Amino acid sequence: MGGAVQVEILGQKFTVTSKDDEQHVRAVAAHVDEKMREFKPEGNVSPYTKAILVALNIASECQKLRESQEELARAVDRISERIDRAPRAPDGEEISERA
Repeated sequence: MGGAVQVEILGQKFTVTSKDDEQHVRAVAAHVDEKMREFKPEGNVSPYTKAILVALNIASECQKLRESQEELARAVDRISERIDRAPRAPDGEEISERA
């Protein structure tokens, strides 16, 4: 697992060394390539500026996913607490509040 992987972004070849497996590295490179191709800034910007702006967009996506995952984890914790507090029958079975 891991090692050097050759990828292509906007027609330019890069050798990426990573601890991640080749499939992951290729998927990440394909995502970056797709985002670079999709991004159409207004005006004439350098490739460096375009790369920075695309990196910011990808980082924003990651941050939103991180925040969403944290909210889901909090929701799971709240549900787990409710389950833990639910009344139980002597045999350990949960007692239905609707019964």
